[in-house]
Amino acid sequence: MRFIVHLRKNNKEFDEVVLANNKEEAIKIALENNPDSEAIKSEWIYKM
Repeated sequence: MRFIVHLRKNNKEFDEVVLANNKEEAIKIALENNPDSEAIKSEWIYKM
């Protein structure tokens, strides 16, 4: 599934789209790609 993970780094918020099986895995993948960031939330999205 496709998830959008909202991240924060140095008081700047940004989003990353990842493919994962669940929300927790999506956050884990996003934090591996951005190790100095803080995860705010993760949401399931779909492509239209």
